[in-house]
Amino acid sequence: MARFWNRRQFLLSTGAAASAAVAGRSLLSPRKVSATTYTRKDVGGLTATSPEIVSYATAVTAMQALPATNPLSWAYQAAIHFTTLPCPCPVYWNQCQHGTEFFWSWHRMYLYYFERIVRAMSGDSSWALPYWNWQLATEATIPPMFRDTTSVLYTSHRNASMNATPPTGSLPGWAVDCSAAMGDLDFASAVEDIQTPHGNVHVQVGGWMAVIATAAMDPIFYFHHSNVDRLWDIWLAQGGGREDPTTDTTWTGKTFTFFDETGSPVTLSDCDVLRAAQQLNYEYEGEPTQVNDYCFEILRLPPWVLEILQIIQLPGPPVEVVNEPFTLTLEFGDELQRIQDIAASSEHKLLLELGEITASTQPGVSYQVYVGLPQGQVPEPEGIYFVGSFSLFGPGVKDEVHHGSTSASFRFQVNHAVNAALRAKRAVDLTIVPAGILVDGKPEMPHTKATLHIGAIGMAEGTEKRSQSSQAVSGN
Repeated sequence: MARFWNRRQFLLSTGAAASAAVAGRSLLSPRKVSATTYTRKDVGGLTATSPEIVSYATAVTAMQALPATNPLSWAYQAAIHFTTLPCPCPVYWNQCQHGTEFFWSWHRMYLYYFERIVRAMSGDSSWALPYWNWQLATEATIPPMFRDTTSVLYTSHRNASMNATPPTGSLPGWAVDCSAAMGDLDFASAVEDIQTPHGNVHVQVGGWMAVIATAAMDPIFYFHHSNVDRLWDIWLAQGGGREDPTTDTTWTGKTFTFFDETGSPVTLSDCDVLRAAQQLNYEYEGEPTQVNDYCFEILRLPPWVLEILQIIQLPGPPVEVVNEPFTLTLEFGDELQRIQDIAASSEHKLLLELGEITASTQPGVSYQVYVGLPQGQVPEPEGIYFVGSFSLFGPGVKDEVHHGSTSASFRFQVNHAVNAALRAKRAVDLTIVPAGILVDGKPEMPHTKATLHIGAIGMAEGTEKRSQSSQAVSGN
């Protein structure tokens, strides 16, 4: 399940890319020489008295006491992500990347300098940013130290059930499922697909976290994104040809500006953050051996890309979803046989595309997507007809200005679901179900704050293959 953007930009560059590689600066940053390697720990193994939590609370208190114009302040650091505050420095605020190829890399840079600032503001020279491993059933609730009303890590701006002590609310397994992203071979698909569980967590924690302009005001934000960053390492460690788009100069040449612990501006590119342990001095507790990618590496194989060919754009009025499930029959017409062949294929992906998705404000719920669900059957996210989920976070929310993103789009692989429906000679229905957190272990009744509009529905064929572009010939 993924937002659309042009995966072809990640084809290996020819000629010019190779020339740029020869002229490119070394990635051996002086900040790494003989530096300590910090270990980011799972918050599930920490308590309120753990040094990592005590030091974090100390830093948050100190940062919140600084004026918003100070780059080391809590408000300023949150504003680098996004803010509704009047902006004295528009170049440095409102930078966050969502629905773009820079999602993983930008947030890695952001967390890296935030971590250094916390280290300095807490006085704890050994501090490393923990991660909230929300994929685990044992960590499906907000960590207890963030729900302690006497702690600076607590905010009332969250879903009340998630914020209670003891918690009555928890994240459902379908909402934090990362299997689509982990199964992708090409970077473009993976970086898109990881944004689905990422967005679901934001929306289901609720309050500040659900809105892009306030998300980074919540202290849990940084632990959440530490886990998202860890998943980049895990995706690469699976091998099989997975790699970063290090020969695409559009990606490697992009730079962003942050502030270090002295309040001085610093600029990084994607090439500076490929190797977390080597370049940025940190690793994650329990992670597999990190993969060391390099820009313009000698003799690298062409990367995987997902080539997409649209089959059909389905006609009809815009779909509107409020609190009740919405069902629409997908009519394939003359393309029925082709769609049936792709659905049964093990080499090609049949893709459902939902586009032009908007809401007037943050709906406050996630949406489950089913294809081919038999009429009268209760939607179950563990069943074959469940193809994924999505939430609006930034793009698509009309009252949240996000780099000009006026709508959102998502893509779902539907081979098994469509094949099962067609073999049973049933209509292929698209069903969209508003869904929330679990409350006392049971699905919460949705209470959407805005109507969801879906303006475009289509089917496409996707083929994952090696790029045919030339290889880069120099290495850093």
